[in-house]
Amino acid sequence: MLKEYQKKVAGDLESFFTDLDTARAKYEASPELKSVLGSYVDIAFSGRQFPDSSKTGAGKAYPRVCIKMPTGGGKTLIAIETIRAYQNLLAKKKTGLVVWITHREQIYRQTIENLQNKSHAYRQLLDQASGNRTLIVEKGQALRKQDVDENLVVLMLMMQSANRDTNKMFEDSGYTDFFPPEGSYELHRKLVELIPNLDRVEDPLFERLQVKTSLGNTIRTQEPLIIVDEFHTMFTDIAKATLDGLNPSVIIGLSATPRRGMNIVSSVSGRELKAEEMIKLDMHLIAPSRSGDWHTMLGAVKCKRDELEKKARKLKQNGGVYIRPIALIQVERTGRDQRGPGHVHSEDVREFLIAAGVPPHEIAVKSSTLDEIRGQKLLSPESEVRYIITKEALKEGWDCSFAYILGVIPNARTNSSMTQLVGRVLRQPYAKKTGVKDLDESYVYFTSGQTEEVLKNVQGGFEDEGLGDVTPGIEVRDHSGNALNAPKTVSIKHDVRRKYPSSLFLPVWLVKTGPKRYRKFSYDIDVKPQLSWDIGRALDGWLDALKPSITSYKEPAIEYLVNLDSSTVQQTESQTAIRFDEHYLTRRFSDTIDNPFIAWEVGARVAKKLAAEFDAALLDQNAGYIGREIEKKLVEHRRSQEKAIFEELIKSGALELVVSDDEATGFEMPMKDTVANTIPSSYRLNLYEDIETSSLNSLEQEVANIIDASPNVIWWARNKAQKGWYAVQGWQRGKIRPDFVIARKNDKDELEFVYVVENKGEQLIGNPDTAYKQAVFDRINALTGRIQQVRIKTTTVKLNDRFEFELIRRSSVNTPKNERRPSVPFSASTTRTQNTTSSGRTWSSLRSVPATSTSTRDVRSKTSSSSCAFSSRRCSSARLKWSQHTARRTACSKNSRPTGISL
Repeated sequence: MLKEYQKKVAGDLESFFTDLDTARAKYEASPELKSVLGSYVDIAFSGRQFPDSSKTGAGKAYPRVCIKMPTGGGKTLIAIETIRAYQNLLAKKKTGLVVWITHREQIYRQTIENLQNKSHAYRQLLDQASGNRTLIVEKGQALRKQDVDENLVVLMLMMQSANRDTNKMFEDSGYTDFFPPEGSYELHRKLVELIPNLDRVEDPLFERLQVKTSLGNTIRTQEPLIIVDEFHTMFTDIAKATLDGLNPSVIIGLSATPRRGMNIVSSVSGRELKAEEMIKLDMHLIAPSRSGDWHTMLGAVKCKRDELEKKARKLKQNGGVYIRPIALIQVERTGRDQRGPGHVHSEDVREFLIAAGVPPHEIAVKSSTLDEIRGQKLLSPESEVRYIITKEALKEGWDCSFAYILGVIPNARTNSSMTQLVGRVLRQPYAKKTGVKDLDESYVYFTSGQTEEVLKNVQGGFEDEGLGDVTPGIEVRDHSGNALNAPKTVSIKHDVRRKYPSSLFLPVWLVKTGPKRYRKFSYDIDVKPQLSWDIGRALDGWLDALKPSITSYKEPAIEYLVNLDSSTVQQTESQTAIRFDEHYLTRRFSDTIDNPFIAWEVGARVAKKLAAEFDAALLDQNAGYIGREIEKKLVEHRRSQEKAIFEELIKSGALELVVSDDEATGFEMPMKDTVANTIPSSYRLNLYEDIETSSLNSLEQEVANIIDASPNVIWWARNKAQKGWYAVQGWQRGKIRPDFVIARKNDKDELEFVYVVENKGEQLIGNPDTAYKQAVFDRINALTGRIQQVRIKTTTVKLNDRFEFELIRRSSVNTPKNERRPSVPFSASTTRTQNTTSSGRTWSSLRSVPATSTSTRDVRSKTSSSSCAFSSRRCSSARLKWSQHTARRTACSKNSRPTGISL
């Protein structure tokens, strides 16, 4: 029954328990050893490099070890083997108490069902160890001392139940059979002398003591073997103290990713699982043929799942095992009140699948608030679930070997939970290959993100499931169990608030409702109601232009095969399960057209016009392409209107850019921030007393280093993309949340400008989102010097009206590895040129300029379409004089609009 690697683990456990038994015998037989060593555990561990030492709440040393077992390796079976080896080799009896602690309710219920089923192999193995006297008990069920004396009792607990602070496990619960009779105070006192950490009630006046008849105390009196699943989640100081307090004789933990400092008694690699047919590899990583088109991706997922089911049915008909392939779909939103344009909600996916022909009862949503797979036996033929939609509720601990496909809708760039979801499709059904290639492998589809990023997430998923060599770091806590890296609150530096208070106010768009009266500009109130969708004639033109490109040609999909060693690329034929009709088009257009009735009218017009000229099968094949192209035109139509409405509001005087100290309508930088309580950062000019440097990505760190090195900067702050921080509302619905705010001073040490900066990686330059942000920033910059100032409070603060909003990109020009960058990127003045390959500015094209005694003003470069770029390292290495540098900059940028910032 055991795989080869499981036999190896069983052998390691037998050796471990044998060593413990031998060491215990030596210790008990030798008074000399007892006088020198504190416990037999010291003898057993003397030949092993085990860093983790442990004592029970009663002060006895005991062994606490871990088995490294990747996900899909059969941890439940190994736990059974652990109990068998312990009973036979160390306890040397068939009775007693075993406490089995699991991490997730799904695993908890599944384990109990298997252990209570006397026909299941797991229960049969336990019965062999107990002589057919096995009791499976849950917290709250009746338990007598006779049960433990005459049976092998396995007490199942959830991790939350093992934590004293979150349950009533340590209150009187009626387990009176394990304790002296009530009122027998002397017997209770002797029991406490024997086991000092028993909870009790004391009456000092009459010198009475009564031990609580709790489940916690019951466990303490039995000194049980404790099995801990997902042991890495219980390896903090507080959790370890809780486990110590249960007075175990031995703790055996199971973990795919053991933490540093654990005593590893046996280890299994991912390659051993692959060799034993435990995991579905190769994994197929299918890139999108059209980035961002989740409809087409879902169609491909449905096609693949249907194909797998056909092969699974054929396998069953030929005498094979029963398999019902399940697809997991990761969405961006699942909350009841979170559905709306801009994000893909679980109900959007459900509606799409139903429209594509999937029966509603085959679709289930699993989220923090909605659990439609609860109580489902997904491996049973009685279950009909074939699609499970989630955001991140399945990312850890969930196990269903019928999960073959993961469809990822969120962008891979910001999708951290995808790393753990990858592991949910790795387990091989029945831990045995079927012989059908497609049913022995797994599949990941994604809609957005660079393939390299997705590959990185997949490899990270392998590591998180114990299939890689990366071990997560240990949590840092002090001796009292308090987290040393708990968040801390920091404030704006006192010198900034005292000397430059006006620098803290930033401009916002406000609608003027009367003299000195304003309200916040709102897209839903001021723009959306004015949108017009009278597009009949334009729509016909779009369709006429589209028709010649509707062909029978199928774009090849790029597929990556990922295994434990490498990844390869191959092309596969693109598949779709989309039915082209007005229902499909309405769903697509609803993201752009808010009115569902208008979306239906547009969809019906498109479907009718094309159905009159093209075969239905051909339209189905091109459904994703047609929907995307018309949707692009609709978006262009909407965007042009939005901007026109916005400009008209400005022209009419209804919309103004305002700096105000009014808390209701204006914006002031938050007085406080919350950051991780780690080693203080070395940044000198950050606005707040400290900054969480670990939250900065590599590009943001590069920008922060450049800013912090400038003597012209008063302060800078990383603007957080969350409520309460700075956001710019443009003519589109979504708000722009810039990355940095920078205050610059002049040569008189006075506030000169406040820069608001959005930085972009090279790969994002030129996309619609970047172009929109640049346009909004340009519109704001056009009002520099004409920003309205509104003071509501009785304050002496003079509001600043000089701002510049900049979109900055990372340069594509890299410094050679053997050439050092200047240690100080900026001196008193800097200039910047614009790279002609992109509309975005570039940080690394900010040029170092020698300081002069006459001016530290902003020197702005003027760039033409033929501008040449020369880097700061070039200027530095050539040691150009100020005049030479200026002459070259002027020659490169003649007759162009001033652009750029200088720090």
